[in-house]
Amino acid sequence: MENLPNEKQVLDILGRSQVLKVDTEELTLSLEKHNKINIQPKGTILGTKIEVNQDGSITPTLTFDTKKLREPKKNLDTKQILDDAIEDFWNEQV
Repeated sequence: MENLPNEKQVLDILGRSQVLKVDTEELTLSLEKHNKINIQPKGTILGTKIEVNQDGSITPTLTFDTKKLREPKKNLDTKQILDDAIEDFWNEQV
């Protein structure tokens, strides 16, 4: 019982495991640490992190998500690729 984490440590653990995360059509809101939240609107590369400091002051940070700039991955239909390869192989054999 002596080694139990305090409230802040519990919130930090929950934040890292993304248990305290809300994902809607408009945005993703998550608690990163006991004193920091992350707000990521959908459809834009910009977001914000808001941290409450020890003295009670608030530090907002503008984030820039470069992953949203990348082209989406192609969804490969492996079954179709395999079927086409087998069909091409058999057509060459005949």
